[in-house]
Amino acid sequence: MKIECAKYLKYAALLSLLLTGVLALSGCSNPEKAKADHVSKGEAYLKESKFQEASIEFRNAVQIDENFAPAHWGLARAYEGLQRGQEAFDELRKTVKLDANNLEARVKLGTLYVVASKRKPEILAEAEKLANEILQKDPNHIEGHILMGTIHFARNDHEKGLAELTRALEIDPKRVESHLSLARFYMVTNEPAKAEEVFKRAISLNNNSGLAHTEYGKFLVQANRPVEAEAELQKAVEVEPSNRNSRMILASYYLVNKQLDKAEAAYKQLADLDQSRPEGQAVLADFYSSINRLDDAARIYQDILTKAPDYTQGRYRLGEILLRKGDRDGAAAQIAEVLKKDPSDRQALVLRAQMRTYLGKADDVKAAVEDLKEVLRQEPNSKLGLYFMSQAHFALGMIDQARAFAADLERNYPDYLPAKLLQSQLTLAAAEPRKSLSQSTDLLNRLAKTAPDAENSPQLLADLTLRALIIRGASQAQLGNVDAARQDFMIAKDANPRNPDVYVNLAGIAIAQKKPDEAIGFFENALQISPTDFSSLDGLIKVYASRNELPKAHARLDQVLSSYPNDASLHYLKAQIYATERNPQGTETELRKALELDPNYITAYTSLGALFINTKQEDRAITELKKVIALRPENPSAYVLVGILYDSKKDYANAMDNYRQALERDPNAVIAANNLAWLYATRPELNGNLDEAVRLAQGVIQKNPNVAGFSDTLGWVYYKKALYSVAVEHLRKAVAMDEAAAKKVQGTPSALYRYHLGMALKGKGDNEGAKRELGLAVRLADKAPFADLDEARKALATL
Repeated sequence: MKIECAKYLKYAALLSLLLTGVLALSGCSNPEKAKADHVSKGEAYLKESKFQEASIEFRNAVQIDENFAPAHWGLARAYEGLQRGQEAFDELRKTVKLDANNLEARVKLGTLYVVASKRKPEILAEAEKLANEILQKDPNHIEGHILMGTIHFARNDHEKGLAELTRALEIDPKRVESHLSLARFYMVTNEPAKAEEVFKRAISLNNNSGLAHTEYGKFLVQANRPVEAEAELQKAVEVEPSNRNSRMILASYYLVNKQLDKAEAAYKQLADLDQSRPEGQAVLADFYSSINRLDDAARIYQDILTKAPDYTQGRYRLGEILLRKGDRDGAAAQIAEVLKKDPSDRQALVLRAQMRTYLGKADDVKAAVEDLKEVLRQEPNSKLGLYFMSQAHFALGMIDQARAFAADLERNYPDYLPAKLLQSQLTLAAAEPRKSLSQSTDLLNRLAKTAPDAENSPQLLADLTLRALIIRGASQAQLGNVDAARQDFMIAKDANPRNPDVYVNLAGIAIAQKKPDEAIGFFENALQISPTDFSSLDGLIKVYASRNELPKAHARLDQVLSSYPNDASLHYLKAQIYATERNPQGTETELRKALELDPNYITAYTSLGALFINTKQEDRAITELKKVIALRPENPSAYVLVGILYDSKKDYANAMDNYRQALERDPNAVIAANNLAWLYATRPELNGNLDEAVRLAQGVIQKNPNVAGFSDTLGWVYYKKALYSVAVEHLRKAVAMDEAAAKKVQGTPSALYRYHLGMALKGKGDNEGAKRELGLAVRLADKAPFADLDEARKALATL
């Protein structure tokens, strides 16, 4: 029979279609086999430490069956290997819920609960529940007894803790790990002799245990016995040459002790163990990064990603390194590659937020905040999320919000090094340089003893060290220790010569030492790295202004503007030069240009408002400040300024409304509280509440007891309430503080304060005192006139 080609193709196509359908039905009909295959492949990848590939296989299994416990257990271990702690924790919880017989998962989860249980007894109770489940299933489960012992110890019940560890040893007296747990117990209870005895016993049980030698070596490090410690750590590598953990700890020991040649050799040997895996080479790159050999580190990661483009951890690390090198475009490209595959990737979002915060411009920092909101939505207690969220709000000048996120970080992770940095940073911002000096010094000492690990990447440690040096230097500068400050800034410069902040701080020291030419040089160094760096250009302008060389300031800024004509901050700085020259037309033109380029430029609005205030154009100033309020309705400062302007225009109703608005947003806005109390006391036509005025004024005094104007307000409120004795007390204090301040600057004391004191004395019945103070007020009015002068003369005439 003749078969035509077209007919054959038709039947072949039909057969292919039928086979596809059969295969598809077969796949759908056997999901149990499919998910088991994925888990089997995932377990194989775990054995090879291919954590990324393993996670993909386990996720595939979960997509087939959300309640498949082996897949969640595999994901927990894969995420642990990928250093994605929160996700590993979440998967452990799912595993424990779905599989009552997985005792190993319960041990891991219980151990995490213990670590997280500081000052949180409810979390420790969860760990105890898991330990009880383990021991009910298997009364001889060694790790279950060790977990229970750890829980008792966390509750300071050392006797019960020791009993559980002893029970673990009774079950298997030759198990090295149990002996090591007992040794750690004695270390924490400060019984080093007993701990050392147990370490030696563990080694005698198995002299070829790399773990035993490593743990004993770590003990000897803590005991400050470096020669013996190094020998034990080397012995660990000798008896188990393929033990990655032992090699890593030996390499870290050399790194922390600044034996960099030995460290490099140890990291190279560690990398050689896994030449075919990206994780193996990454440890050497991270070492180079930690000692600031950034080109070597970047080269290795670039080579890794050429061979393994899906190695996401490598993209994170390379992005961090490029950011430290000042290659923001390169860093952004690595972040974009990760986010292209997963737009919600938390680590990539944190890195992008870090980069945007370092750019320093308000819009970039606001974008960083949005990234971090997504991170914290996914993981509310993310360490890096809270850390960089605090940093971003600090950069935006939102100090209270920065403190709130820093407090969350400190509460959840009291030993976390970035939390220590935030403490010193916020302390310095609160003008407590001695305290910030102590905090930053303590942090630097800790950092010097910390080797890179899963929690502390080399990039993070380098960043913390740099920032701690800058904070300590700034603290020294505020305390007048200029040489010490310069030394810290120079160390910071050597650590990261591509950071413009270091040069700006060195320029500040040069200015303090009256070395303007050197300051100009440092500012120019910063501008070579970041041509539009605001602090550097602002500093240059101030130096040129101090030398009456404003044409040079104009020329330098015009040079930058020629390359970046659409940068709003540059036009703002140009306006500042015109303002220094007292050229209001030029100032306004440049501020308008800045606002045309960036309608959200808050500082330009406030500067425009200040310009109009100085040129007696209150209505125009109010208009500009209301634009600030529209953009930042949560910011109390603009309301205060508008209130003051309405006050000066004698529009007291609007003034009161704006002061109230400021206090709604910030109950600690002392100027708003003081001025509102004053209006309540002096404008009865506005139905002011004198009791509320007392409350407001007392609150201001509690926070600022040494401000003459605030004491005068409270005293005058009491006068209006006819509480003359209390009024006199506060008004005398105001007069005394005012006189002391006037003497310091050879100025004229306030006639108004004397008038107020005189009226209070008159109300009290002290006519002689009243006559003296009122007379002095009238005489002072020749140099310091005040609105109530006629009232003072009338009162004086009655005495």
